[in-house]
Amino acid sequence: MASTPLTDIRQAAQITVGTIEDFPMIYENLIRQFPKTELYEYGDFLNLLHGGRYRILMYRNADGQLIGYALVFFPESSSVFWLDYLAITQPFQSHGYGQKLFQAVHQKYCGPYEGMILSVEQVDESDPAKAKRQKRRIEFYEKLGAYRLHANFLQPWEEGSFPMHLYYKPKTVPSNLGRTVQAKAIAQMYAYCCASFPTSRNLLSKFQDTIVDEHFA
Repeated sequence: MASTPLTDIRQAAQITVGTIEDFPMIYENLIRQFPKTELYEYGDFLNLLHGGRYRILMYRNADGQLIGYALVFFPESSSVFWLDYLAITQPFQSHGYGQKLFQAVHQKYCGPYEGMILSVEQVDESDPAKAKRQKRRIEFYEKLGAYRLHANFLQPWEEGSFPMHLYYKPKTVPSNLGRTVQAKAIAQMYAYCCASFPTSRNLLSKFQDTIVDEHFA
């Protein structure tokens, strides 16, 4: 039997909402693809998923193979949602699936929501190989229509915090994103997703003055 063309497989791929039973497999992949400083502990992930505002999105092809996944957080009474993690599994990397998954997540929720926030590593020029990967990731999101926000965002972790870029993919352009909406979404992300990190409680005050009303044309 002839193999199915890659383009046909891509067209058949779709997002479904995962369950808590899917998470052990997802976690194994997370620890291979993300730095430890960017991950919650296993038990913390489970608490987030049980809380109801944090979800696993599974991206599978017509044969049921897991192409990739996303983990998303939905702040309460907010016009924006938070893309926390997005990854493509190793067999399907470098074939354009990341772009399709990003777009699929955005399209799935940018009906009730006005846009999607995500954090992206800043470039570490002291490590050329790492810097190259980080620049590629930034270019990936910017090519897909995500805009860098002005906020000097700090990502909490067990030993303190570290700076990351915040990006926003609006539902439509032109569009606006108010500083109040941003601050509320960040505060809820800290309280809900990063509650196990004591440093998260005071982080917003350290950069709140850098959050501004944004306009995307």
